[in-house]
Amino acid sequence: MKKAVVLLHGYGEDATIWSGYVPFLQKDFYIIVPEYARLSNLKTIDDYADFVEKKVSESGFEKCVIIGHSMGGYIALAFAEKYPDKVLGVGLFHSTAFADSDEKKAARNKNVEFIKTHGAEAFIKVSTPNLYAEAFAKKYPEIIQKHIDASSSLPVEALIAGMEAMRDRPDRKHVLKSLRCPVMFIIGERDKSVAPADAKAQIMIPKFFSSSILDEVGHMGMIEEPEDCLKFVGKFLLKC
Repeated sequence: MKKAVVLLHGYGEDATIWSGYVPFLQKDFYIIVPEYARLSNLKTIDDYADFVEKKVSESGFEKCVIIGHSMGGYIALAFAEKYPDKVLGVGLFHSTAFADSDEKKAARNKNVEFIKTHGAEAFIKVSTPNLYAEAFAKKYPEIIQKHIDASSSLPVEALIAGMEAMRDRPDRKHVLKSLRCPVMFIIGERDKSVAPADAKAQIMIPKFFSSSILDEVGHMGMIEEPEDCLKFVGKFLLKC
């Protein structure tokens, strides 16, 4: 029986962000890609974790490797805290176990007000380019536009719920410390969403870890350097 691997998408994107990875990974693993970008009934990161656990249980698997991009990493850590016996490995893809700083919380509050005032499409159009390294965004404007087009239809209520859930999430460094399974970190040196210094500061917390630091990548390694990231994920999955 194949090992179950859960891929969790980040904020301001949906499960299609993993579309380039699923065909390769499903050759050797059973891939579960929960979709929650359009849900507004999930109010906390723990709510998202419960939603993911339900999807895993419905698939018939008792254990899984769980990999999350950005907000998906927050959900993965909450899942690992609530359901430790179900976790074979945890991957943080441009994500962090640290809670938001006061400055970051204030920025999220401003984002909520912007979304309420201007709508989803305007927010996605403004925020999406900042997810990518500047050089990449200049070189591949069509990729940025594709991301914007795919995410502009996300419901305002869902975007607000997700933003507030991220803002209010607790610090989960203790979860990293308690894990006895392999932990993966993928970090972008050009990341404007998760400070590289913070991302690196958590690397040594878990007992068993592997990390990849990408010099020219922002917050979207699976798109900016898809082949290198996929290879690293593949090696990590073999350790779990």
